Amino acid sequence: MIQVSIVLYPGVASGQVCGIADYFRFCNDLAQFQQPDLQEPLYQVQLMDIGNQPQHQAGMMKFECQPLDFQQSQLIVIPGSYAHNNVELTAVIKQFSEARQHFTEAHQRQIPIAASCNGSFALAATGLLDGKIATTCWFLAEFFRYYFPQVQLQVDHKVSEQTGLYTAGATNAYIQLCLALTQLHQGVRFSQQMAKIMLTDPNCSSQTPYLTLSQMAPQRDDKILQIQQYLHDHLAENIELAQVADHFAMTQRTLIRRFKQSTGDTPMAYLQKQRIEKAKQLLESSQLPIEQLLNVVGYEDLSSFRKLFQQYTSLTPKAYRERFYLT
Repeated sequence: MIQVSIVLYPGVASGQVCGIADYFRFCNDLAQFQQPDLQEPLYQVQLMDIGNQPQHQAGMMKFECQPLDFQQSQLIVIPGSYAHNNVELTAVIKQFSEARQHFTEAHQRQIPIAASCNGSFALAATGLLDGKIATTCWFLAEFFRYYFPQVQLQVDHKVSEQTGLYTAGATNAYIQLCLALTQLHQGVRFSQQMAKIMLTDPNCSSQTPYLTLSQMAPQRDDKILQIQQYLHDHLAENIELAQVADHFAMTQRTLIRRFKQSTGDTPMAYLQKQRIEKAKQLLESSQLPIEQLLNVVGYEDLSSFRKLFQQYTSLTPKAYRERFYLT
């Protein structure tokens, strides 16, 4: 029997706490169905409060908890939370940073540690993700890069694993995370059977089709915000870097340096992403033929556009419209 410890903390999403606990209960039910003479469940779930409180209030729900002690744990899971701004995320980071010794010792004992959604901020705060690849919920990616530049963020991944540390993408990606953890302990076949029960595609490994570029992020350089707005206003035009630099009385070198420092992209790469984002919006909301859509987003060659669109979204424009068109 595998002891699963779910870590609760202020602002934790009660739906994820219950969803993760239910998932492992469903694993137990499936195992019992397959092996009626099974003597004990596959998993036992316990809730632990990071502040060592006996009860944790999460919205309308109250959870009975144990103190933070991983001595008997064989799997640790940190659910996501409702923290979506600087103040809330900083509070989460502070609390887990203060508890880092518990997680470090567990990791040294080779106990898998997993975090879903923005629970990745909590895991990163322990320092265990430094120098490693991780993912997080896509709409907080810029926040994550801001707080944890030493972590190699690959936000297109739904689930990422390195040396026993697992992170998952936004909201319901915790199910994909649980499937990966199930495969770790029970094998591929059992994990695939659970995917069918959870109505989840086990091969859907990317957040990219769902990602938008209007992410919530820390306040940037005011001049860069002006440049971003300028690029938004001229999406359909043939803009050159020199034109942008001249408009804002900057050298091209300074423009690239400041823009990349603030956004992580060069101005032209940012412009290209914004054009793809505009194309996604049009594909979601209109039946405008793809050939006519090009003029609106600043492209002339259909073949090049299709290639770029697929590069950024993992889908062709046609497939994207079929999946996301708002009927």
